[in-house]
Amino acid sequence: MSYFQAQQITKAYGEKVLFEDLSFSVAPGQKVGLIARNGTGKTTLLNIIAGLDQPDTGSCTYQSDLKRSYLQQEPVFEPSLSISEALLNADNELSRTVKEYEELLQAAETGTDPKLNERLHRLVERMDALQAWDYESRVKQVLTQLKIGRLDARVGELSGGQVKRLALARILIEEADLILLDEPTNHLDLEMIEWLEAYLSRKKLTLLLVTHDRYFLDAVCNEIIELENGKMYNYRGNYSYFLEKKQERMEAEAALADRATNLLRKET
Repeated sequence: MSYFQAQQITKAYGEKVLFEDLSFSVAPGQKVGLIARNGTGKTTLLNIIAGLDQPDTGSCTYQSDLKRSYLQQEPVFEPSLSISEALLNADNELSRTVKEYEELLQAAETGTDPKLNERLHRLVERMDALQAWDYESRVKQVLTQLKIGRLDARVGELSGGQVKRLALARILIEEADLILLDEPTNHLDLEMIEWLEAYLSRKKLTLLLVTHDRYFLDAVCNEIIELENGKMYNYRGNYSYFLEKKQERMEAEAALADRATNLLRKET
């Protein structure tokens, strides 16, 4: 069963049609790279899948209770939040449970609520069910590799690149069912990019990403979808496979056009 399915979606701004009657899906375990020239609607398509925009026509359907996370090109956080608060402020069950557990532990040190132990017991069961006990170690690993320090620092003190890395860290820590990434390697140095390639390749994640980094696409993705002239083409392989098959497709289309031209000449 697909996590997400688009059915004949169309999007235009004024007279400019970005794409028309697109139908595709993303299934569990797929790591899909979205390829298109600048200005042809890659980010718009990600916004639609993330639920931040709507197609003009067509529909998008999602698996019930699907957890989505979206790394936008320019993520926004409340400036007054600390890095720690920003990481735990995500609207998902894992982050909410971990945050509630930590707050309850602090309350248990000074509180006298007779129902505290009962609440703590229920939270422990939820932590077990969510496999949340490795959360702290995962947080430390991700923050270290993305060079994010000082968890008490305020988001408003961070540069644009640091905010992008913070948003990426939160997404990696959450591990949602469907992860959308818009230019994830922006503001990363080579060491960070290599770590991120290995991390995403190793993890059993479902991804749809946009990036201009061909090496990253080759290392991470197992499927490429190309948006060209308003149409979509699917390639079941990495970026190198896509280049090979696209060349074959273009040669076949050119040969077909030549035959059509020759036939027209004969008829006239």
